[in-house]
Amino acid sequence: MKLIIKEYLASLREREELDAVLPDLLSQMGMTVFSRPGRGTRQDGVDVAAFGAIDGEEDAVYLFSVKPHDLKRSDWDTSSPQSLRPSLVEIQETYIRNRLPREYREKKIKICICVGGDIREDIRPNIEAYKDRSSTDQISFEEWNGDRMASLIESHFLKEELLPDMARSNLRKALALIDEPNVSYKHFAILVESFLSSSIEKPEQKKRVMRQLSICLWILFAWAREQNNLESTYLAAELLLLRLWELVREYLEEDTKMSASIQSVYFSVFQTFLNVGNELLSKTAVKNASKQHALSQSVRGSTPLEINLRLFDLAGRVSLFGLWLRWYSFQFPQGSDEQNDLLGTSSAYSDALKGIINNNPILLLPIKDDQCIDVALTVLLLMMEGDQKSILGWLEQMVGRAKFAYRFHKLYPCNISTYHELLEHPRRDGDYRQNVTAGSILYPFISIIAAMLEDQPLYGAVKEFKNNDLGHCNFQYWYPDDDTESHLYSNKKMHGANLSGIDVERDPESLLNQVFSECENMAQFNDLSAIKFGFWPLMTTACRHHRLPVPLHLFRQFSGKNERDEGESKSCSDREATSGQES
Repeated sequence: MKLIIKEYLASLREREELDAVLPDLLSQMGMTVFSRPGRGTRQDGVDVAAFGAIDGEEDAVYLFSVKPHDLKRSDWDTSSPQSLRPSLVEIQETYIRNRLPREYREKKIKICICVGGDIREDIRPNIEAYKDRSSTDQISFEEWNGDRMASLIESHFLKEELLPDMARSNLRKALALIDEPNVSYKHFAILVESFLSSSIEKPEQKKRVMRQLSICLWILFAWAREQNNLESTYLAAELLLLRLWELVREYLEEDTKMSASIQSVYFSVFQTFLNVGNELLSKTAVKNASKQHALSQSVRGSTPLEINLRLFDLAGRVSLFGLWLRWYSFQFPQGSDEQNDLLGTSSAYSDALKGIINNNPILLLPIKDDQCIDVALTVLLLMMEGDQKSILGWLEQMVGRAKFAYRFHKLYPCNISTYHELLEHPRRDGDYRQNVTAGSILYPFISIIAAMLEDQPLYGAVKEFKNNDLGHCNFQYWYPDDDTESHLYSNKKMHGANLSGIDVERDPESLLNQVFSECENMAQFNDLSAIKFGFWPLMTTACRHHRLPVPLHLFRQFSGKNERDEGESKSCSDREATSGQES
C-alpha cells in the first residue's frame, strides 16, 4: 500500500493537488492548520502552515514550501517564480517577519521542503549548504519527500484499524482495473459503502471517514491520470460528492470549529470533482467539439447504439459541469476575477456543448426515453446562458426525427433499459412498438420547454405526434416527495412521485399550469437539503448519476413572458447569487 501511495504522491501537481492533500494530512495528525493555499492570494513562499507536535516532539510551527514530483537542479534557483530557493528566502525574510500570527512568533519554526517524489542527488549539496547557512536557534529545516508522506498517510489515514481489509482490497482492485472503468468504479463504490454502512455518529468519526475517502479518490485520480483513463474516477467523484453530502449536511447551519472542519473536507472533495471533470472533459469534449464527427468516431463501439449512448452521456456530463461552474462562480464576490474566470469557463463549456450537438448528428435523436435527463441538463445550462435559439433548434429536429423513426420503424426513443434488448430495437412484431413507448418523459418535457419559450410550431409538432401516433403513450414526469431527501444521494430505495396524464393536447398555458401547479403541490423540493443550503447542482448531479428526471422546479424561473423579456441569465444569476449567500 505504501508503494501505491508513493506513486500517487509523485504524480500529483503542486497547485490544488499536492498542496490540497497536505492540510488534510496535518489535520488528521492533530495539528492546527492556520494557512491553506488560496486562489489569487499572496503566499510569501508558504503553501501550507500548521502548528503542533509530530512524533512526540515539542510543539513547533511548520511552514511548507510544496513542489511537485522530484526536486531537480532546474527547480532550485532560476528566474521561475516556482523555484525553491527564492521561496525559502521569502519565507524567512517576509512571511516569518510580517505574516506569521503573533501567538506563534516565539515558537520553534521548521521550514519544510515538501516534494511529492524525491530530492535528486545532484541538488542535495545546494540544499544542505543553504540549510547550514540559514538555520538558527529558532529556525530549522526538514525534508518531506514522497516516502515520508506516504508513511504518514498510511499510518494516519489508512492504518489497519481504520481502513478495513475489504476497503484496502477494493481500493487495490479499483486501481488495477482502471482500464475497465465500470469494474473499477464498482469496486470503488463498494469501498465507499464499506465506510458508510457502519455506524458513524461522532463528528470526529465523520470527519475521519470523509478524509479517508477523499484520499482514496485522490489516489484513484492520480493513477487514472497516469494511465490516461479517467472514466472510473469521474464516476467515483460524482458518487463521493453525493454520498458525503449525507454526512456534511447537518453541519451546514452550525458555526463551530468542527462544522467548519467538516465543511472544509467536503469542499476538498468538491475541488477534486472539479479537477477530475476539467481534466477529462477539456481533453475530450472541449478539445473536439468543433470537429465534425470527431467525438462520434472516437467512441469505441461498433454500433450506432453505442455511439448514441456515449454521446448523450457526454452531453449530460458537459452540461452538469457547466452548471457547477456557474454555481461556483457565485460563491465569489460579484465582479471579482475568480467569478469572471469561472463564468468564462462555464460559457466555454456551453459553447463546446453546442459544438458537440452541431457536429455529431447522432445527438439529434435519443434512443432511450430516459436520455431526457441529459437533454434536460443541456437545456438548463443553455437557458442559463440565455441561448433559446440553440435549444429550440435542437428540440425541433429531435421531434421531427422521432416522428420519422417511429413511423418507419427506425431507432425511435423507447423505454427499454437493458443493453442487449436495445441491440434488438426496433422490432416489428405484434404490439412491440406500443409496449416500448407505453410511457414517456421526453415528449412532455419538450412540450413544456416549447410552451415556456412560446414556440408554437414545436408545441404543435409534439401535439400532432401525440394525437396521430402516441395516443397509447402516458406522458408523465417525476417529482420529489417526502422520501426523496432520505434516498436521493444514495438511491438505495425508490422515492418520488409521478404525475401521469400530462396533457399536451390542451393550450400551452394550461399545460404549464398543470405541471407547475404540481410543483406547488410537491413543495418537498424546497425542503431538500441541497436546495435549502444553496447547493442545487448537487440535485442535478444526483439526477445524472442515479438516472432521475431533472425536477421541473429548476425550470420555473424561465417561465413567463415578462421574465424572459428581462433576460434568463439575469434571473438565474440572481438566484445563484442568493444561493451562494445562503450557503
